[in-house]
Amino acid sequence: MKIFFDETQKERGKINTNYSILRDALRNEGFQVEVYNDFPISEKSLKCDVFVFACPDGSKLAKNEIDAIINFVERGGGLLAIGNAGGDRGLRTNLNEVLNKFGIDLLSDQVKDESNNEFNMPTHPIIRDIKNHPVTQGVSEIVIVAGSSVRGSSNMKGVAYTSPTADPPNVPVVVAGEYKNGKIAAIGSYRLFSNYGAGLSLRNNKTFALNIVKWLAGKDIIGSGVAPAAIKQTPPPPPAKVDSVIPQKSTIPEKTSPIPPPPPTSTPSVASTTRTAIDRQQTMTSTGSDNSIIQEIEGLRAEISEMREIIARLYSDSLGYLQEMKEEVRSMLDYIRTKEG
Repeated sequence: MKIFFDETQKERGKINTNYSILRDALRNEGFQVEVYNDFPISEKSLKCDVFVFACPDGSKLAKNEIDAIINFVERGGGLLAIGNAGGDRGLRTNLNEVLNKFGIDLLSDQVKDESNNEFNMPTHPIIRDIKNHPVTQGVSEIVIVAGSSVRGSSNMKGVAYTSPTADPPNVPVVVAGEYKNGKIAAIGSYRLFSNYGAGLSLRNNKTFALNIVKWLAGKDIIGSGVAPAAIKQTPPPPPAKVDSVIPQKSTIPEKTSPIPPPPPTSTPSVASTTRTAIDRQQTMTSTGSDNSIIQEIEGLRAEISEMREIIARLYSDSLGYLQEMKEEVRSMLDYIRTKEG
């Protein structure tokens, strides 16, 4: 099965950077995950099972592109639309022109919760009101990061809701449903799927993300969060019955022929014995020295390899934290735009 992640609309989520963990997890599930960059989007080029908009930013779809996406879903494709706080207005996009066709609307707000949140950050609400749906198998809680609420029609059901203490309270943050032969899911937080800081690693976010894609692709969601059945222990077979007594061997030793004495050997001289001992000691010393040097070299190689891994990890983490700070600033700007708008 093939999953396309669009990058024609300047998406914030990219499978080769901040969505790489999600990409690898999907590939481990047997999906073929690719970047889609054919512009403009056309029905002919949508040769995939699931098409993903990972938060378009400052770019708008043309009418022929919108029609191509709608036709893709009607023919049986899966569509995952991911937004961010502020919705279309904050991001200056028109993703809702696609979603409205299916009865979904990414709202121009930001979900906050002063009481139930991650890292003591109201913009990271913990969502525990999880409804029964294939995408929520094995999921008891998720974290919506800098996200908006989502509205769905009667055919597009909310599957995760904010708490009564949230702002706005008791509203969907994820909506999913079927349209003709296809399926659609919409979520207002692209950072839920991200590598960095607050994303896939939080709560049940990773399981939830994988479930969404599997459901959209029509792939069975098996065993998510379900403990494996206990393995029955087969008792060992009873010991075989002994029908007869095994006679024991006699303990009386048998007569043996006397061992002839060894033939006489010549006694080596003292000088020869001394030289042999010295040569053997020198050989052992040389071999031991070589082994010690080899061990030191191998130790140094291992230390260098470990240092390289640490440096690479620090570099990657630094990039991740910088990206996280950048996204936090973006989130605040999006929220400011919604207040000003």
